[in-house]
Amino acid sequence: MSLNNILEIKRHVVRPNWLLADETLRLFKALQGRVPEDEPQVLFVGGCVRNVLLDKDVDDFDVATPLPPEDVMQILEAADIRVIPTGIDHGTVTAIIGDYAYEITTLRYDKETDGRHAVVAYTDSWVEDARRRDFTMNTLLMDLKGNVYDPLENGLTDLDAQSVRFVGEAARRIEEDHLRILRFFRFSAQYGGAEFDVEGLSACKTGAENIKSLSKERITQEFFKIIASDKPYETIKVMFEHEILKEFMFSNENPAFFEHFCNFQVRYRLSALSSRLFVFAVMDFDNVKSMESFILFPKVFLKDMKAISGALNLPDLSCDHAVRESVYRFGRSITAQVLMIELVQDRVMNAYAPNALEVIQNWDVPDFPVTGNDLMAEGMKAGPEMGVALKRLEDEWIANGFKDV
Repeated sequence: MSLNNILEIKRHVVRPNWLLADETLRLFKALQGRVPEDEPQVLFVGGCVRNVLLDKDVDDFDVATPLPPEDVMQILEAADIRVIPTGIDHGTVTAIIGDYAYEITTLRYDKETDGRHAVVAYTDSWVEDARRRDFTMNTLLMDLKGNVYDPLENGLTDLDAQSVRFVGEAARRIEEDHLRILRFFRFSAQYGGAEFDVEGLSACKTGAENIKSLSKERITQEFFKIIASDKPYETIKVMFEHEILKEFMFSNENPAFFEHFCNFQVRYRLSALSSRLFVFAVMDFDNVKSMESFILFPKVFLKDMKAISGALNLPDLSCDHAVRESVYRFGRSITAQVLMIELVQDRVMNAYAPNALEVIQNWDVPDFPVTGNDLMAEGMKAGPEMGVALKRLEDEWIANGFKDV
C-alpha cells in the first residue's frame, strides 16, 4: 500500500547532517530496494524525528519498516552491512554502518500485554504501528528528503503545543506498560510546557502502585532522567501531588532547598547527577538507603555522596584557603558541588562564588612533600604510629597554607 494513499506530508525540515550521511543513504537504499518511493520500506520514527523538529541533538536513530526482521537481516547482510539481532523476538535488529547504529523495528501491534512485557504481531500499517506507541509526539515519521508524516494527525499539534499526551486512552497505554507512568513525567520534564495533560495525570495516579512491579533497572533509568532534566523540581512536585513514588516523600524533605540547588547548578553550568540525587534525598543516607528499594545507585554515585558529606564537614568554602583544602582532600568536582550546596545554605556569599570557582578550576594541587621513607630516615619505625604522624604533619601542612612543615 502506498504511504501517500494513507498519509500526507505535514511538514518539511532542513535535513541534518546525519540524514544526508552516506551511511544513512546506504541503509535506506538497501531496504528500499526496487520498491517505488511512494511505498517506503523504511522511515525514521520517534525520538530522532521529534528532536529534529525541536532543533535538539539526536543520539539514537530509530527506524521503522514493514519488512519482517528476518528479511531485514537477510537484505542487510547481502548488502555487506553488519546487522545484530538485538531484539529480533520483538521485531528489532540493529544495523552498524561506520560510526552510526540504526535500530530497525518492524511495524507491529501488541497482541498481549501484562504491564511489563508484550507479545507482538507484525503489520504493514504505519497507522496501526503508531497506535501502539506511548505519546503522540513519538509517532512522527520522516523520510530521507526531510518530509515529516503525522500518522495519527495529532503528533505535530501536540509537539508544537509542548503537550505530552498518551496515544489514545491514557489508562490503556499504562496498562500495557507500567513504565509509561514514569516516562510521562520524564517526557513532560524534557519536552512539556508548564501544564501537564489532565487525563495523563489521572491515569498515572490510578496506576501508581504498579510501579512496584517494574525492575529496578527500568525505574532507575527513567527516574535519573527526570532528576537530570532542566526542571526536576517542578516535575517531582507534580509527581508527589499525584502519589507517584510517594515512598520518596521523606519526612525531612526540603523541596525549596532542592529547587535552589538545581538552579545554582544550572546558573553555574555545574550539573552533576550524583549530587542532585543526594540533595533530593536531603543529604540523608537513611533516605538514600530507602530509595534503594526502587533505585540502583552506581557505586561511584554513593562514593560521591560520601565525599560530599565529608567535604561539608570542612570549614565553609568562604575563602581561598578553605576551597583549596576541599579540592586537595576531595577533588575539584566534589568541591564544586559542595560550593553549590553551601550557596543554598548561605554558608558562602554569592559574590565570592566566581572566585571560589576560579580556585577550584585552576589551582595547581600540590603533593604532600613528606613520605614514610622520610620519617624512617629520621628513625621512626613503620607501623600505625607512622600513619598517625603523617596525618598530623599533613594537617599542619594544609593549615600552614600548603607550605613546608
